[in-house]
Amino acid sequence: MLLERKISPKENKQNLKLLLAALRQHHAQSLELCAIIREGIRKKVALQRIKDYTDWRYATQLSPFFEMQRIHVFPILEFEDGLIKKALAKQRRIKKHSTKNIELAKALSRIEEDLEELVRLEEKKIFTALSENIAPNQILSILELLSEKADTPEQWDDVFWK
Repeated sequence: MLLERKISPKENKQNLKLLLAALRQHHAQSLELCAIIREGIRKKVALQRIKDYTDWRYATQLSPFFEMQRIHVFPILEFEDGLIKKALAKQRRIKKHSTKNIELAKALSRIEEDLEELVRLEEKKIFTALSENIAPNQILSILELLSEKADTPEQWDDVFWK
């Protein structure tokens, strides 16, 4: 647990930059998944192979990140209720399509579209609101959580997109 201490405005600004960079790193991974889905479809890879990879990425990266956001980030922005509701709806849709194993083409397409839309919403609107409303101790707490979860998951053997 972090001890309460006075954080200078300069240090707070640096910490905020670090936090936004860490969040954007997760977004870059999400956009990479979108590109992999598109590339797999373009190369006419068996949809089940793409779906298996997407399910793995959902379980190892997306789901834990979404949970962290729901518990630690979104409550900071409760007054931005419409934005948060929209982000949570996108997360639910991604989960729904990640757990479906029928209509694979449709599920993969929806995952790719919803994930990209969610990233854009968060980058353009939610991060701006977060930057304006997050307290210094909240920045440090979320940075600590993100650093704990920064472990790189094991590699996926079926690299169908290359």
